[in-house]
Amino acid sequence: MSYEIKSILYASDLTPRSPAVFLHAVGLARKFGAKLHAVTVTLPSTGLPYEEFISEEKMDEIKLAGHKKAEALLRQRIEVFAETHPDLDVMGVLASVRALEGEPSRRILDVAKHVLADVIVMGSRGHSTLGELLLGSIAHKVTMKADIPVMLVPIDR
Repeated sequence: MSYEIKSILYASDLTPRSPAVFLHAVGLARKFGAKLHAVTVTLPSTGLPYEEFISEEKMDEIKLAGHKKAEALLRQRIEVFAETHPDLDVMGVLASVRALEGEPSRRILDVAKHVLADVIVMGSRGHSTLGELLLGSIAHKVTMKADIPVMLVPIDR
């Protein structure tokens, strides 16, 4: 019996600690010869101030600009990581980079299915039990609802 990982989804929140999580995703991809897919998810922009005074077309334009900026930031961070870690051949394993909008845990799970991910790699801040109850945790929701393994990398500790 063999164990294979062919596709990995790296979910980034674009925080300064994201490169530490990305290192694990790249390491797994290299170890298993897997393709790496990177995603960041922004919350839906509902109830913004002055939204009722902006046309739907303008709101769509603003959202599209936001998605492009988030995706560009993720790509830029990956490029900087690749330049500072030339031995890891990041671009050789990277298959896709995208920014999406929606409820983050749901969108991460949707992308994982779409790219046929064998594992999801993401950071976890480790909120307290009370914090989890009050705020919830994207990492916790993904872990509880995923039908594939989720690798949580501790951050902000």
